[in-house]
Amino acid sequence: MLEILALSYFAKQIKKIAEEKGIKPGKWIAATFISWFVIEILIFILAFTFFNVDRDGIVVVMIPAVLISATVAFIILEKLKQQEPIKIN
Repeated sequence: MLEILALSYFAKQIKKIAEEKGIKPGKWIAATFISWFVIEILIFILAFTFFNVDRDGIVVVMIPAVLISATVAFIILEKLKQQEPIKIN
């Protein structure tokens, strides 16, 4: 549930900032969603494979997975903020 709230927050912020700069927000939102899920899946795979986490220890893996995913989404948002606005003549 927290993931959905965090993703919707980042999507709204990206859309708002991109529209202010005259940039299409679609690729930025897609990058956020894709990176979020890819990072979570990779962390789960690493935890189950290398650290011998069982089904009961999944909560221990979920916390860093969500935190790292949120950090990457924040970095994407900051990269968007650094983009130059598109000037329409």
